[in-house]
Amino acid sequence: MSLFVIGDSLASRLTHPRTPHKLRSMTLSSVLKFFFGAEAMLVVLLLLADLFSNIWRFLAYDVSLGNILLWTCQGIPAHGSEAMPVALLFAITFTLSELYADGELLVIFGAGISIRSLCVPVLVMSALLSVGLFWGNDHFIIPTTSARDDLYNQMTGQDAATRQISNITIIAKSGEYLYNVSLYDPREKRLINVDVIERDSTMAPVMRVVADSARWNGQMWVFENAKTYSLQENGEWTLKTVSNYMNQTLNEDPNSFETLAADPKFMTRSALRDYVKFLKSSGLPFAEAETEYHKRFSFCLTPLIVCGLSIAFSGLFRRNSLLMSMLFSLGSATVYYVAQMVGGIAAKTGWVQPAMGIWPITLIFLAISILGFFRAKT
Repeated sequence: MSLFVIGDSLASRLTHPRTPHKLRSMTLSSVLKFFFGAEAMLVVLLLLADLFSNIWRFLAYDVSLGNILLWTCQGIPAHGSEAMPVALLFAITFTLSELYADGELLVIFGAGISIRSLCVPVLVMSALLSVGLFWGNDHFIIPTTSARDDLYNQMTGQDAATRQISNITIIAKSGEYLYNVSLYDPREKRLINVDVIERDSTMAPVMRVVADSARWNGQMWVFENAKTYSLQENGEWTLKTVSNYMNQTLNEDPNSFETLAADPKFMTRSALRDYVKFLKSSGLPFAEAETEYHKRFSFCLTPLIVCGLSIAFSGLFRRNSLLMSMLFSLGSATVYYVAQMVGGIAAKTGWVQPAMGIWPITLIFLAISILGFFRAKT
């Protein structure tokens, strides 16, 4: 082999270095080490905050130690998902800033390896965490959080399944019927102080039923001590008093009344989507539920956003690189969380549409993180 061929081969390797598998694996292992450490610390702090804020109530109700431990452990999935973006931000920033502070990152750059190439496994890990959040929220986090809430109600003398619901108004069958109920008992499936209005195609009232109570017989509502007002063809109203009034058209499902007491944060995405549709069709306030629905999707992008922000600020500062990188990364993440909170409040209060309160902020920070990733100092 001639010297010219050997020289060309060496030049090719220097100008086009091989894929840095070893460096990538070392960087990823360091990020994972700090990520799991930060995740565990944050989850423990959140669990202790929950425990200390409720311990007085547990002592007042003589709750057993086993139930307290079970309730505490059931909070791990929810708090784990909440702490995951912050732990990932800390792990990536600390790893890359430590490499820069020790001068190792400069040597890597000098070898022709960019920070984008070095952090490909970290980016893949962030994408997997986003997918995990999307899948795990419905299949693991929501069920355990709901079970934890039920256990809490049982331990503190509250039964979530039998709590009565007051002041309910439902528009049923595309506005044909309007139910106004003072109180609904889910266990007995009974309406108290019920007022039902039937309307025609022009939304003018044609019948009204007022009763002290109504019970569900499995197919329709049976109104007790009812007064019925009916509009006659001549335009006059007639009044009848019936001890047990039944009408096959008054068959609104009891679940419609129970749904209004449901908490959107304990619903899966499909259930929450149906709940929003029900609120819209019934003419009820839906902004809070729809905002929660959009947040389920936008939150899954948070690991990718913090990954891009962390890489963008790593190695950006010449002095106190570790401290300054951590400061700017955490600061940018704080701005993102505060902006999301403000957008969520604006959406829930009706100042803006739920989608406009959540997605513009998420997409703006996602674009900033992508731009920061590709323009990171290298």
